[in-house]
Amino acid sequence: MTAKAALLCAIAAAGLGCSRSATQRPPGPMVSALFALDADFGADADTIVRAFTSLQDIAARVEQRHRRTRADVAEDINAVVFGEFQFQREIEGTASRFFQLSSVLGDRRGSCLGLGALYLAIGERIGVPLDGILLPGHFFVRTRGPAGRNLELLRRGETMPEAWYRKKYGPWPETRSAYFRPVTVSELGAIHWYNRGNDLRAAGDLSAAEQAYARATQEFPGFAEAHASLGAAQQRCGALAEAEASYRAAARAWPDLPGLAHNLELLRGQRDQDAAARR
Repeated sequence: MTAKAALLCAIAAAGLGCSRSATQRPPGPMVSALFALDADFGADADTIVRAFTSLQDIAARVEQRHRRTRADVAEDINAVVFGEFQFQREIEGTASRFFQLSSVLGDRRGSCLGLGALYLAIGERIGVPLDGILLPGHFFVRTRGPAGRNLELLRRGETMPEAWYRKKYGPWPETRSAYFRPVTVSELGAIHWYNRGNDLRAAGDLSAAEQAYARATQEFPGFAEAHASLGAAQQRCGALAEAEASYRAAARAWPDLPGLAHNLELLRGQRDQDAAARR
């Protein structure tokens, strides 16, 4: 049995000890993927099992509250997460602990991605699927249905209109785009790998950052920012041909990606310098 398989078995066993409710089911694909990412990022099995137990507790509280209130379930999740459990937003730090689900659950503090992952996990546990939505430099959660609501987690789950997001985070490509549409489980994993790459790059580990960005591009080929960041890491490591290929992939996904033309210009200058030095 692999380490990840053993981890998922331990999580499932922890779930079987919960009270009789919708939360008493094996971990679904979203929760399994998020905790597998935590293991990839270095969290140990005990930490992840404790985090899963905490997730189960939060999901059970949401269910209990919803049985009492019969309100919109999104309001019940907001009340439990930000009211009863006092989760806080993180808008300055970019460290992995602010988006890794186990750390977010342990510290009760998360970035837009970390809080978004928490909401997606809660929704899966209670049988109310939510959608994760990627924007340039941002992530939020949307409820499903004709009257779907955009839950802005940096504002305690407040419902925000599409125009607000377009003004604050736009523009982005409108056709065949990675943005403003539900992401898949594997794409959510890629977004985590991209943020992991940013954390590693900030720590000065360019080699590990390059690997993280490469993982993000493999799992989310249309994620322009991941391709561009991979190119920047490759360029700094001297892999200029690979960097150009990554920049070109970013341009195919988003031709007007901010900063991309400047990076390509710097790359051309660096290649010209290298060629002159060899003459």
